[in-house]
Amino acid sequence: MPKKFRLYRNLHKGCFSVQEYIKGKGYRVIDHIEDGFLMTNCTFKVYETGRQKVLRDVQKNVHAYVQFDNYVKTDIALKTNEQPYYNPYRVDSFVSNLTHVKLTEVYNLVVKQNQLYLC
Repeated sequence: MPKKFRLYRNLHKGCFSVQEYIKGKGYRVIDHIEDGFLMTNCTFKVYETGRQKVLRDVQKNVHAYVQFDNYVKTDIALKTNEQPYYNPYRVDSFVSNLTHVKLTEVYNLVVKQNQLYLC
């Protein structure tokens, strides 16, 4: 069975947190990353009930993730400045910061200098 991971912005630590799915226990944080990681088979998820709670309470909560199959440390060179963008007050899903097209899946994502990039 392939491993399941998800990534979210950790506002308290100022980095990204990686969670792994553990059968019978759910998702648990296993790593914090800031630079030089490549993720494969990525899917963008926004849980609408969590987004609605943010809009209603005007208080941040973790409700948007990137789900992926694997991640490795790498020093890959970026060929684009295109990034996934999500702000619950402005959009209801992840979009490209350059084209504003809705993102659902991408093959690779890179964490470089505490930012996510499409590649």
